[in-house]
Amino acid sequence: MNFTVHNENATRCLKFGEISISPKEENGYRPYELFISSLIGCSGTLLRNILMKKRNPFKSIEVTASSVTNNANRIEQFSIVAHVYINELTTTHQAEKVTHLVVKNCDMIQSVPQAIKIDFIIANLSINGKIN
Repeated sequence: MNFTVHNENATRCLKFGEISISPKEENGYRPYELFISSLIGCSGTLLRNILMKKRNPFKSIEVTASSVTNNANRIEQFSIVAHVYINELTTTHQAEKVTHLVVKNCDMIQSVPQAIKIDFIIANLSINGKIN
């Protein structure tokens, strides 16, 4: 992958358009935002694919993320919570099995376990509002 580095950003033309990366948010996406987006994109789409293969119908998946940084502004801990809106609530054991599959098979999560503690949690939300 080739990027062009300018004064305040690095750019590259990709299939879906140009991407601009900069530590200053007014000049492009911040590296932190792209890093978090890659973790969410990888784990969220993998979760969707696993649910589809298990024939576990769902209405939608919403993912939230939070992080803890140290004094040097390095990410030490990262938490991902996937809210799965589903007709029939799954058991805690079933959710734990799917969680394990996501963490084990998400390349982005597996790229950083020595440096960042990552928690992945599935919260089943029934369409009528019950939480599991």
